[in-house]
Order: sequence, then structure tokens, then C-alpha cells
Amino acid sequence: MLIELALRNLKRIKVRSALAIVGIIIGVMAISSIGIFGESLKASILENFKDIANEVIIMPDYTHGYTSIDEKTLEKLKRITYAEILPIKSDSALVSYKDKKTYLTVYGIDSKDAEKFFEVEEGSYKGCLVGSNVAEYFKLRVGSKIEIEGREFRVGGILRQEARFDINPNFAIILPTEDFDKLFDKEGYTMVIVKVDEIENIDNLKEYIKSVINRKESKVSVFEMRSIIEGINRAFAQITLFLMAIAGVSLLVAGVSILNIMLMSTIERTKEIGIMRAIGAYRETILKLFLTEALILGLIGSIIGGCLSFLGGYVIDMLILKTTKYVFQPSSVFYVVLGISFGTATAVLSALYPAWKASRLEPIQALRYE
Repeated sequence: MLIELALRNLKRIKVRSALAIVGIIIGVMAISSIGIFGESLKASILENFKDIANEVIIMPDYTHGYTSIDEKTLEKLKRITYAEILPIKSDSALVSYKDKKTYLTVYGIDSKDAEKFFEVEEGSYKGCLVGSNVAEYFKLRVGSKIEIEGREFRVGGILRQEARFDINPNFAIILPTEDFDKLFDKEGYTMVIVKVDEIENIDNLKEYIKSVINRKESKVSVFEMRSIIEGINRAFAQITLFLMAIAGVSLLVAGVSILNIMLMSTIERTKEIGIMRAIGAYRETILKLFLTEALILGLIGSIIGGCLSFLGGYVIDMLILKTTKYVFQPSSVFYVVLGISFGTATAVLSALYPAWKASRLEPIQALRYE
């Protein structure tokens, strides 16, 4: 009965009802679309780091006077059965090719280890490996010969471009460990990258380092790559929440529109409310009737806005990320439901005061109203 009366009343003010619904649609679309885009942007960035989430970087503990990781420590790390070990040596060197020269970071990594941790776009893992940006700067190809600190090396492969936090292969040169040792007089290792088979084993690794390697004194420090992933998640959650709050202003505008409609409706229907009260309608019935009207407006606008938000997210992703593969994921449904919930709640809350005011009208006064 209430729903039928509410629908009848809304049809009597079609234009104002339609404008209120449009306002809710825009607000819900803004909130949900921004939420979808925020999750899409986060997913696209995290995809670059998904392969290093289970990595741990072990470095010398400089605060306790250690500047390198010695062979004895490395042997202890190699005893770990649930992880792959990548010992790395590094130094800065002058690199030249034809008439170009620049200083770059040169890494000493065993060829078999390099094959496990890096991807080659051209060539093979034998010999000198160069990053994609280095190859582009020098115009290098597989087989080109470059000079590192005056010694000539043949380019065996060009690495695929990728984003990493441990080392930056795009701007680096990787030499086999034996060639690195001949070129640089450097003892020990700069760092060791440990890639565990299961991310849960990171805690076991930290405990092993604490009890075995750092038992007497702190020789190495541990940095977890998953902390970067967690940091990115926290940062994007805050950014998305902030943007959604800004978008929520449009919902407030829609709420004011509904408040105005309900107040106007209260004035226009004063006599009608008086008749309803005179024939026995309770105050609660009048209150529920107005709230039902607001609920119908909120649901219609929110559901339409929620459905259209997928289109909004699709367009934003296409324009900014140049891909739409992240639009339809579980988190997108969450933001659509969140937008619909906010839209419906805004509509109902905006109608509380007009509904209360209508329910407080006295029958005699309402019937005398002209």
C-alpha cells in the first residue's frame, strides 16, 4: 500500500523526481567509477611487482661496520632449502661505445642465477647483459662490443624492461661474476636477493638470519619486498578514499535536491496529509510514506548509477591506463555496491526532516491550509 501511494505521488511530480534521480545517478557514478579506477590503477602498478613480493634483500649492516657480505655468510644462506639465492656484486664504472660514454652500475652475477631472476628480450644469457635503456642510449645490438673501464666486452643479451626495487636492470650492465672480479678489486657481495618459495616462509627466513647469521652480532640487515606492496596498497587506499570523498560532494547536491522536493511536497500536500490524518492515518504512516518515496528515488538513481559506473570506469581506464582488463574484478563490484549504498542512504537521510515535518502536521490545521 505504501509503495503504491509513494509511486503515485512521485508520478505527480515527474520532472522534479527525474531531476533528483539524475543527481543521484551522477553522484553514484562518480563515487563508483573513481573507486573502480583507483583499484585498476593499483592493480596495474602491483602487476609490475607481483614477481618480487616473495623476495627479501639482504645487505651488509653498515651501522655495525660491515660493508659487504662474505663467503661464509653466503654459504649459510645457501643452506636454506625453501629459497633461491642470488648473490650480487656491484660497482660504478665508465662505459663507452663509439663516441658515447657514461657512468653506469655494473653488476657481477653468475649467468645461471641471472637466468632465474631476469628475462632476456634479445640474445642469450651468455656474456655481458645490458639493460633496455642502456641498449637504447648506446644503440646496442646483440654482438656489439662495449668498453667497461677500458676493457672490451661483447653484448650477449639485452634484458627485458621491468620495474624492480632491488636492482634496476633497465639502466644496468650485468657481467658474469668471474669477469666482474677481473675488472674490479672488490671482496664480498654487495647484496643477496633471497626468493622464497612461499611468502609465508619470509618469517622463517628472518628468524633463521637472526638466530644463525646475526646470533653474535648484526652482520646483515633484512629488507622485505612485500613491505613495498603493503605500502602501495595503503597509499592507494587513502588516495581512492580521498577522491571518492570529493566525488561524494555530487551526492550531497542530490541529497539537497531530494530535501527540496520533499519539503515542497509537504507544502503542496498539506491538505492531503490532513485528510489522511483525519481518517485515521497514524503519524508513523505519514513518516513511512515520505521515506518510502525517498527510498524509491534513491534506489532507482543508485542502481542506474551503479550499472553506469562500470561504463565510467571502462572509459577512464581506457583513457588513462590504455587498458580495460582491470575493470571487471571483484573490487569493482565492491565499489559499485558501496556507491549504491551511499546513494540510497543519502536519499533517505535527506528525506528525514521533511518526513518528520509532514508527520507532525495536525489534522485541523492541515485541512484549513489553502
